[in-house]
Amino acid sequence: MPHCTDTTVPRPVTLPPMLERNRLLDVFQMADLLGFSVAHIRRMYRTGKLPAPVRVGGRKVGWPAHVAAALTGSLDKEAA
Repeated sequence: MPHCTDTTVPRPVTLPPMLERNRLLDVFQMADLLGFSVAHIRRMYRTGKLPAPVRVGGRKVGWPAHVAAALTGSLDKEAA
């Protein structure tokens, strides 16, 4: 029986919908998702244009995925 020892291929992780909805996105993921620079994302939440992020650690912050999804919808409506 062959034994697979190849561990270089990452396995996709599928989370249940509730967990996926509450997953935290860091500032880099938010910048990529919304199409802004990291500096602009930080400016936006400091000026109140983005909801305040959740503090994860000392300097680490993140936004729940459902917040990011709602923001992409509202940004699309503003651009139209």
